[in-house]
Amino acid sequence: KARFDRFALVSCLFLSCDFRAIHLDKRWQPLFSAHPQNVFRDCHFDGADMRRVRPDQARFERCTFDDAALDGWRTEAAEFIGCRFAGAPGKVVFYGKPNASLARTLDPVRKRNDFAQNDFRDADLDDVVFTAGILVSAQRWPSQERYVILDHFPRRMARAKEEIVRWDVQEERIAGLDMLKQLSMRFRDQTEIIASRVSASGPAARVQTRVWAALEHAG
Repeated sequence: KARFDRFALVSCLFLSCDFRAIHLDKRWQPLFSAHPQNVFRDCHFDGADMRRVRPDQARFERCTFDDAALDGWRTEAAEFIGCRFAGAPGKVVFYGKPNASLARTLDPVRKRNDFAQNDFRDADLDDVVFTAGILVSAQRWPSQERYVILDHFPRRMARAKEEIVRWDVQEERIAGLDMLKQLSMRFRDQTEIIASRVSASGPAARVQTRVWAALEHAG
């Protein structure tokens, strides 16, 4: 009887593979951590539970993640091109580039993660962050009013701060400035951003609404 408890493939192309509704635990991790990089093309991860694996330095091309459980994912080195996400993936952070120390270990070596033409139109992005240089305008987004999309983010931040420091209510002014600080940390190296207009983890809804309004008007 064959056993595959320690099965690993590297520098492979996984083409049109079906991972739908599979519970991917740590035994699957080598597929995503392979050096050189493994590529998943036209694969389906719909409904898969991927919370116990990391995307690591894998590359995903035209893959679907409808209703996949991705909670806890931090994609510091993973690449996504033309993929579709739908449903509520959970708390996920997508990165446009790896940090300096991680970049030196990647195979192939790269300074940026490919991240383009991904479709998030049917995804719940309340707990999803796009940071470290992701080009927001190169993706497809939900059209609901619950999200705000901004360009020239650093410039808007500076101008919005000038407005918020003049707010009359001290409590709201302090909360608004703190929110700006948190946004600056969350969206480092971003010139374009997308975010929920009102987040459950943020300050009072009125403060969040006013901060986003200030940022929108600061263009």
